[in-house]
Amino acid sequence: MKKHLQTDWFAPALFAPGILVLLPLVGAFVMLVRYSFNDWDPMLGMVPAWTLENYYYVFTDPAQFKGLVTTLRISLVVTVVCLFVGYPVAVAISQAGRYRGLLMFLLVTPMLTDVLIRAYGWMVILGPNGPVNSLLMASGLSSGPARLMYTELAVVLELIHENIPFMILPLAAVLERINPALNDAAMNLGASPARTFFHVTLPLSRPGIIAGTLLVFALSSSAFVAPLVLGGGNVSVMTTLMQQTMLTTLNWPQGSAQSVVLVGLVLVLLAGYGWVLSRGRRTT
Repeated sequence: MKKHLQTDWFAPALFAPGILVLLPLVGAFVMLVRYSFNDWDPMLGMVPAWTLENYYYVFTDPAQFKGLVTTLRISLVVTVVCLFVGYPVAVAISQAGRYRGLLMFLLVTPMLTDVLIRAYGWMVILGPNGPVNSLLMASGLSSGPARLMYTELAVVLELIHENIPFMILPLAAVLERINPALNDAAMNLGASPARTFFHVTLPLSRPGIIAGTLLVFALSSSAFVAPLVLGGGNVSVMTTLMQQTMLTTLNWPQGSAQSVVLVGLVLVLLAGYGWVLSRGRRTT
């Protein structure tokens, strides 16, 4: 009985450090929610009030609404590409045997580099004199340097490079726990490799797909460095609009409303996506 009580006390205590770290962040977000209902005056700054005008502006102003749509579109593209590119890599890692540690090291190593340095690296790669343009001109596909920098494509490529480890790691962890005897049994019963994959491996790896896609979508929608550096002002997303609103015009109520809308929409989309996939897992 005494040992059982100690276990009941020890398990919740493990959550204490994480809760202490999250409490200031939750408090800051609560303050942003309150600021989003305030009014703003060019002379006085933020004026305490209770108004929905800031939220109305996010959805009615063409620039604001375009930034929101662009954010969701880029996040969706990055998530889909990371899933299709990362799944085969996760399968290879899960079946690599003694080389698994080496492959995991190669996967995680780019994450040790600061995201700003990686963004500048992509500036070199996609620049007019970079290797991509040199290859296009050498192969005859382009007569001159193509405009790759400061485009949505550049932002998408950097975000894929930045977030694909967060897709591969959960997938590889789930795929490793799948019993190989299940695939062998399916093939012994006459199933082709493709049918075995779609009816055995893919359904069993659904928890990894859910975790990876949720992580990548959330990280892509909140990315700031890639749109700022590689977008160059031509790719407006919610994070860059928040930066301009809060630091340039000093309109904190409007910037707070932008952040609350982005967080709310992302949470709703992720919750709906997770519910659909988990419901499909229960019915299979």
